[in-house]
Amino acid sequence: MSFGLSLSDVRLAYELGIFIYEKAFSTAQGAHIQYFDFGRDIKALAETLQRLEQIIINADSQKAQRPWQKPDDEYRAALQPVGEAAGDFKRTLDDCQNLLANNIRFQRNSASFVHNVQWSLGAERDVNILRDRVRFHLIKLGILLKPFEILLLLEIRGELRNIRWDLAEIKELLAAQISNPSCQSAPYNFRPYPRNTVLPQVPLAIAARFVEALSICPPTSLEDVSNLPLQATVDALVYHFSRSTIEYNPGLDFRQRVPKVPQYLNLLKSRWLLGKLEQSSGLSSQGPQAFWAGYLAEIRNEIIGEYRRFEAPPTLEAPAEDVALLLSDDCFSIWVSEPLSLEPASLAEQGPTEEKILEVDLPDPSPSRQCSLTVLKRSSIEFRLVTTMVDKHNKDFRHEKEIVVNTDASAIVPTYAVLSDMASPNSLLISNRHVHDLNWQLLKTSNDVNLLQQALLGYRVFHNMSDICWSINGSSKPGQTGRAQMQLWELKALKDPAIANTSIPPQHVPTSNMNPHIPVPSQESRIPLGNKRRSTLSGTTMLSGQSMTSRVTGSRGQGTVLLPPNPPVFVLFTMYESKHAFLHLELSCDVVVNKNQCDCRNNKKPCSSTVLASEKKELKIRRYCNLEASDQGLASWDLALFRYPQHPKYKDIEILPKVKYLRLDFPSPALNREFQNEVEAIHKVRNLNIRSYKTALDSRRGQEGQNG
Repeated sequence: MSFGLSLSDVRLAYELGIFIYEKAFSTAQGAHIQYFDFGRDIKALAETLQRLEQIIINADSQKAQRPWQKPDDEYRAALQPVGEAAGDFKRTLDDCQNLLANNIRFQRNSASFVHNVQWSLGAERDVNILRDRVRFHLIKLGILLKPFEILLLLEIRGELRNIRWDLAEIKELLAAQISNPSCQSAPYNFRPYPRNTVLPQVPLAIAARFVEALSICPPTSLEDVSNLPLQATVDALVYHFSRSTIEYNPGLDFRQRVPKVPQYLNLLKSRWLLGKLEQSSGLSSQGPQAFWAGYLAEIRNEIIGEYRRFEAPPTLEAPAEDVALLLSDDCFSIWVSEPLSLEPASLAEQGPTEEKILEVDLPDPSPSRQCSLTVLKRSSIEFRLVTTMVDKHNKDFRHEKEIVVNTDASAIVPTYAVLSDMASPNSLLISNRHVHDLNWQLLKTSNDVNLLQQALLGYRVFHNMSDICWSINGSSKPGQTGRAQMQLWELKALKDPAIANTSIPPQHVPTSNMNPHIPVPSQESRIPLGNKRRSTLSGTTMLSGQSMTSRVTGSRGQGTVLLPPNPPVFVLFTMYESKHAFLHLELSCDVVVNKNQCDCRNNKKPCSSTVLASEKKELKIRRYCNLEASDQGLASWDLALFRYPQHPKYKDIEILPKVKYLRLDFPSPALNREFQNEVEAIHKVRNLNIRSYKTALDSRRGQEGQNG
């Protein structure tokens, strides 16, 4: 790899590591405690790379003055083993930077300064993978820096090592005479032990398990288990040693001096691998002055230091051998697997300021492909819709697409109510008013359509019927009569996909004279009144799901204000002058079913008509049409104008004049009775909401009176 041969590569890697740490992990940025250790390891790796850079700079500065300096090509060749031993740390840091770019968002204060970092919820897996890789590079670089520096500058590594070993032996003799054992140094600093130090043998039963593990997921470079490949085995040695007892800090209590069994087993594994390497032909063929020989000498010195912790006070106690043998085969594994590939953050993942309110399956484009839709709520008027496609047979295939829907700027077109070949009975059209951008959202069932509509508008489809004839004041004039699909709406925002998709009891669904192009409510589209709308008032939430309070800021600070409940809504999807139109009526307390105004009131035969009238003077029916005739202006047939909270253009919608009553004719008396029952049910919900509001208002006034 190139960075072992180039000073600029090392410098760039160091600068990248510092940049990553300062951007997302420094104290000033308020990094989350969960990722603090990850950031600390990245910073430590960057500082180690800086040390490596200084070693190379020092060597370069002395090249011209040293008569025994190797030629430039030999000097660069001497650097090659460093890259092989340390691993591709540049790639790891690049992956860290990509993870940072894809998975965190910055929070800013009122002055627009970044004061905190929010990580995506799904980043934990990739953080753990990258942290292992960073620590792996950190440990290997920490071990190889000293032998690399000696090899690079002096060419007398062997003589210096002998001198240091002699000094260590003298130091031990002096320590023994004055009974003052030497203190341990910081991790990865050179601590020479006598050359004749003999490491204990690994117990035979445990060594046999190690031999068995050699054949499990071996590297491609392994040809014979009696002669292990040099680089892969060194990687395994460093990997397991980094997870050995060096991570164990004993407590003051004697019962806290036994390291964890897997840690102790990794120390035995490191000792066993070191012995295999010292006997390998790959190491002996390079000679005692080679880089790898010095590298292993450093590792051997570290392993000796760990074994000494079980001999010198405060003495660690080794776990029993039979306990170690009870560990699973995974604990005895030898080879280091290839690092897992990082998964980019899913678009369907909930962001820090988002709420996941809907998740439904979409029609599958092919037998092997599965699609789903996720709706994430950013505010009461802005949503993010993510379509995800996966392959049943290829786990690596994943295609995602997102659109941002702001109901102030995007039209929600109920194409399921359109008699046209261009519209599907289970679809909605989302159109941007400012640019020509049409997004057809095809769903599996009419219930899924109702849920998506509820997510975007804030109203639940309480009941849905079709093939209804309507007329205003009984008139037969054009524009005063027509055929339509009808929906009753209840104000109820979606909160949780699990709740929204809960299986619920069936309801009676009209089947006679149904238009095949207009969906009817599925068995999941309606929850009976007695099962869901309980007559309770808990805190500030009414039974129908409306919030009775709103946060306000006044001259005396912040507080809450009680809001009257919104009435249910009656909507007709119809035509007016060859244009698609809505007739919208709020079912306020004065709107009633007037049975005395029906033509068959004196007829004993079953009636198929219903008359909606106001106990006041007139009905307040709003009419909105798309801009062009037929399907040409379909993109402007915007149901979002009747959303909650109130749309800015709602007050501009035409109110029909002098409407005394609205007559509805159903295909059969049974469907007429069904409609009247549904109106009665939704009126009960409305009245109960009003009583709950008045009770809460009286309670609030009583509290204010007591407080003076």
